Amino acid sequence: MWEHRCKVAVSGVGFSRVTRSAEIPLAAHALEAVKGAVEDSGLAMSDIDGLATYPELPATGHAVVDGITIVSVNCMMAMLKLPNLSWHVQVETVNIGGAVQQAVNALLAGVCRYAVVWRAMHNPRGTYQNLPGTYAQGAAQFTAPYGFGGPGQGMAVAYTRWLERHHQKREKMATLAVTQRRHSHMNPHAYFHKVELTREDYLNSRMVAYPFCLYDCDIPVQGAVAIVLTTAERARDLQPRPAYVAGYGQRLAFEVAGRIGSLSSYMEGGRSSSRLTWERSGFSPKDVDVAQIYDGFSASVIYGLESYGFCKEGEALDFIQDGRMELDGELPLNTFGGSLSTGRIHGLWHIIEGALQASGRAGERQVKDVNVSFVGASAPIVQGTTFIFVKEPY
Repeated sequence: MWEHRCKVAVSGVGFSRVTRSAEIPLAAHALEAVKGAVEDSGLAMSDIDGLATYPELPATGHAVVDGITIVSVNCMMAMLKLPNLSWHVQVETVNIGGAVQQAVNALLAGVCRYAVVWRAMHNPRGTYQNLPGTYAQGAAQFTAPYGFGGPGQGMAVAYTRWLERHHQKREKMATLAVTQRRHSHMNPHAYFHKVELTREDYLNSRMVAYPFCLYDCDIPVQGAVAIVLTTAERARDLQPRPAYVAGYGQRLAFEVAGRIGSLSSYMEGGRSSSRLTWERSGFSPKDVDVAQIYDGFSASVIYGLESYGFCKEGEALDFIQDGRMELDGELPLNTFGGSLSTGRIHGLWHIIEGALQASGRAGERQVKDVNVSFVGASAPIVQGTTFIFVKEPY
């Protein structure tokens, strides 16, 4: 068991308004989320002495402009002008979960006292994956000429393999999309808050890249979310009830994966990150009361359920049926709506919901009697990260 188990806690969360495309600069979204998280913690901005993010622009063919298409640590430092800043980092790998893990490590090392982590996502006008029709560079030169112009096409290959290998039907995935949409109706920050989605809507929607239909894909949005982390000892004196970090893990599979990832890479990535999380936290899948599993595409939830150990391989689509993922089900899943319904702000929103559920602060979507909250914060294929949050530091 990890010697630092439950020594760091999430003490506050913040959100910006989520829009379909850029109406104000992305820096304004990030600033709103960060200020909200600090206020939620009951802290003053001058208390913050640590900053971390993962700033990457997730769209190809668009310029990287700090404050407009990304929000770097340098940009945030310039806006906040924190008088006591002593530590900062922005990660280029392991997605936003890696930034959270770096903040945990910094707090344990004593190099900062209160760290803010944010993820700001830009949604450019026009085509999201804007690859020129006659020109492709880098790795895209080997994929784009064959129809793999964006992540959906690449991810569809592994999902097709999963369906064929396990003799499953894609129509069963309607349960995931519809249930997550219903969960988002209790999340006022979600883009699709109060927007209905029926099983018929899912089954009749257009194909994006078979077997992915429109509602298998998260919706690109412009927005930001943020969290404040501090030591467990300091968190006890702050305004809200904290959620304690019992363990975390990173993907340790060594298969080289590109835009077209194999099913085996997904599965081994999930197994490697969760194995560390279970070992460090002292828990197992049977102990988990609620789970948030990254859903940039719906199939990532299926791979996660299996590779993290919640069900056997080939059983995940059957596992989510019959109310099992509802708020009162056997394993309440993506209780905030997931990226499919809240919007594409990567896995920090999953981390936030995992912490809110553990601390009993999820409002009307709060799952009853949560003690152990699991988060798969990014797709396990390349940058998988997993976390356990608990209600009490035991």
